[in-house]
Formats: sequence, C-alpha cells, structure tokens
Amino acid sequence: MANGAPIKYLKLADELRRGLRGGTWPPGSKLPTEAQLATMHGVSVNTVRRALEVLAAEGSVERCQGAGTFARLAPPPRGERRRIAVVLPERDWYFPPVTAGIEAAAARTRTTVDVYTTGYADRGWDRLTSLAGRLAGADGLLIAHPGPADAASPARASLLRKLSLPYVLLERAPSGIDDPSEHVSTDHAGGAYLALAHLAALGHRDVALACRTGSAPSRGIASGFVEGAGPLGLRVAAQLDWPPITGHDSFEEVLAAQPPLADHVLRGVLGSGATGLVCFGDMEGSALLAAARRADVGIPDDLALVSCEDRHAATEEVPLTSVAPEKFRLGGLALETLLRRLDEPDAELRRVWLRPRLTVRESCGARAANPS
Repeated sequence: MANGAPIKYLKLADELRRGLRGGTWPPGSKLPTEAQLATMHGVSVNTVRRALEVLAAEGSVERCQGAGTFARLAPPPRGERRRIAVVLPERDWYFPPVTAGIEAAAARTRTTVDVYTTGYADRGWDRLTSLAGRLAGADGLLIAHPGPADAASPARASLLRKLSLPYVLLERAPSGIDDPSEHVSTDHAGGAYLALAHLAALGHRDVALACRTGSAPSRGIASGFVEGAGPLGLRVAAQLDWPPITGHDSFEEVLAAQPPLADHVLRGVLGSGATGLVCFGDMEGSALLAAARRADVGIPDDLALVSCEDRHAATEEVPLTSVAPEKFRLGGLALETLLRRLDEPDAELRRVWLRPRLTVRESCGARAANPS
C-alpha cells in the first residue's frame, strides 16, 4: 500500500488538473476544501493534500493559509513554453505596473513575454502596422492600442480583428456590439463613482471634475462622474478640461507648463461653488495643490481633492486621496485570459472590468464647511 500511495495522489492530481484546464474551477476561483475533495473522489484527506501540493508546485493552484486553495492557470505541458507578444503605447508612465503583472503571471506559467511599444495616436498605429511581421511568430497578443480613445475606431478595430493570432485588449474596450474582442480593463466610471461617494459621505454637495483630455481613462471618468452625481444627491458645479501638453521635448518642460493651467482650473472650480473636486490624473493633482498654495486655498479645509490616479499621490505635500487602478492585477488577469483562450479556443468570451481601489488620505479629510 505504501508503494501505491504515490500513484493514488498523482492520479488525483491529474484529475484535478483536467478540471482546472476544463473550466471546472476558473482562474481565481476557490477549490472545494480538502475534506470535500476527499469525499468527492473517495480518497483520504492526506491523498488530497499531497495532490494539491503537486499542483501548487507546478503553479496550477495557489494555497493560502487560512483561506483555502485557489485555481491558477494550469501551465502548458512540461518543457513547452508559449511566447506572448505585448504591445503598449509606452512603458514609462501608465503601464509599468501592468507590465509587471504580466511578467509575474508569465513566470508562473512558463510563458515568454516580448514587449513592444508604439507611441500614441496616428504615429502609434503606423508603428503597430509595421510590427505585424514580428508579432506573427507569437502564440498570442496582449495589446493596448495607440488610442486616442478607450475603444478603437471601427476601421482600426477591424485591423486588430484581422490579426492572425488570438489577442486580448488591455485597458481598451471593444469598439462596438459586433466586436468580439476579449478585454481586461479598469472600470474608470466606477472609480469616479467611488470618489464621489466618498465626497458625499463627507457632506459635500457641490462637486467639480478636472479631467485630462485625450487619454483612454478620461471618457470613463467623465461618464462615471456625471452618472454618479445624481443618485448621490450631488450637484455638478463644473466640468473642466485639462488639455494635454504637447510640443515639448522633455518631461521637465511638460511640468513647467502646468502652473498656468492649474491656476485657471482652480479659479473655475472655486467660482463654481464646488467644495469637492475629482481630478485626473496625479500630475494635474500635484499642480492643483501648488495652485491652491499660491492662492491661499486650504486643502482640504476649503476644497477637498480626490485624484483618479495613484502613482505619486501618497508623497505629495498634502497626500492625495486617490482612486487607484489595480494595474498589477489587471496585467496578470489579461495574460491568464489569453492563455485560457489558447487552451480553450471555443470557450466563452471573457470581458473583465476591474474596479479601482479608493485610498483615503489627507486631501479630503474634512467635511464640507456648509453642506446643504
């Protein structure tokens, strides 16, 4: 019997592995308890425990002390590696945590990742077209297209669908009801609602939005702001565009161009009667803090401020309350979604929206002075 025990737990590991690959337990879902699995398969708890240890060692499941066992993507057969191409507009600003999440998931699943950048707008689409030959050798593609909107135009979306390999959109929604693309994206509209709900809980009733225009998150943030204000009993006092700074050679020049814009936006917010402000993104939030200091406006005593980004929010002179996209998790889920498509070509389409996380800091820590 002692010699047969290893065969029994390895046989169970194979059965559970087939269940993982067949969708019985999708990635991220919780498996039954050891006792439940023992009853289901007619084996001892010790056999179950040893089978799960095998699956955990190969990366098919993750065992969390006190929480249970959770499904991960089953890796390809031993010795086989997949090559995934990742196409991003840039790697220095918004996307580094996304890339880190992809690479961490790749390390768990014996996947090789090649990352390419295109830039934005028309030049980015030209670059993407020129990359087509290099992408053709990959098994699959993760792509954040060059924009400018969160969804590609119908013509450009059709170009993506004509690619000769499976793909998943990153932080980009399908272009229309006839677009069958899978995607994993941040629910920016939901994030804006979280910001408004927090301001409402503090007693604010008049709110404003200052939103960087032209970037993929802007549309979702603006729609969530407008749609969320009414149900929360808030008055939209102002919606102010923060135009992107272009035509500069360096990031330092971009920063230097911010103060006049920040002064203009702050005057508009204060003139509207708003006591709460939702701002996208971190750079704009930092510029508004500086503008408030120049104008002797107290943050949060005179104006509560929430940033829809969280790269540097915690380190500001007045740490910014923020709505932070779950970028690392988003990257990992995107790769898992693509690998699932490669393993199960006929599986149902997956479209994932991840709601950001609200982190409360000092920039909106006070109640409104005169809530109505």
